[in-house]
Amino acid sequence: MPNLSVITPTIRKEGLPLVAQALAKQTFKDFEWLICSPFDPVLPQATWIPDTFTGGQWSLNRAYNALMKQAQGTIIISWQDWVWALPTALEQFITVLSQVGSAAVSGIGDQYERLGQWGKPEIKIWSDPRKTFQYGDVYECMWNDIEWNFCALPKHLLVDVGGFDEEMDQRCRGVDAIQVMERLDALGYKTYLDQRNESFTLRHDRSAYGGEQAWNASHGLFNGEAAKRKQELIASGQWPRLTFL
Repeated sequence: MPNLSVITPTIRKEGLPLVAQALAKQTFKDFEWLICSPFDPVLPQATWIPDTFTGGQWSLNRAYNALMKQAQGTIIISWQDWVWALPTALEQFITVLSQVGSAAVSGIGDQYERLGQWGKPEIKIWSDPRKTFQYGDVYECMWNDIEWNFCALPKHLLVDVGGFDEEMDQRCRGVDAIQVMERLDALGYKTYLDQRNESFTLRHDRSAYGGEQAWNASHGLFNGEAAKRKQELIASGQWPRLTFL
């Protein structure tokens, strides 16, 4: 059984080779890679979980739960498409988790314009605002500083909180990991940023969702669905633990 499960939900096949390249160079080898997508990724090093979900605004919450139900590792690494990281990335996540215990840890990372000749993103176009020199390399952060494009946490945290809220798929886009982290915070779990664990994200647009304007109109933070759902869960006594895992 692998000690660690790397999980990648995606609808963008073109964003997977960058992840595959980075994972192939990892110094830590005892991991499995699970991909949930509506297409066959055709990557023999990964296990494909078909995204056959229908209905709703999108399927990311359901995809994340499907991945975690099949994950064999005790540690979950969320590594999304279009993300490259250093060969020590997995090893670094494991090291920090061994120090902080039952907590979520996020790496930091900037966004880049294109791939260079060696396959690494280059020409920085956005800098991560979470970077700071005030608190050292690893520091405790707010729950909403955890970015699920590149983060790690023990699987039992996700089981404890009941997984991702699949109802949100029906109501809106976005909010998925934001709501999970808020519920984990309500249960008392801590969150950390590791500035030594750097990712490099290649720029990609919202064309898969109809463009930026359509994305914003359907986003749960912007259209009020996230707040509405939270109040419903609190009123019914289901917050913060759900029952999807």
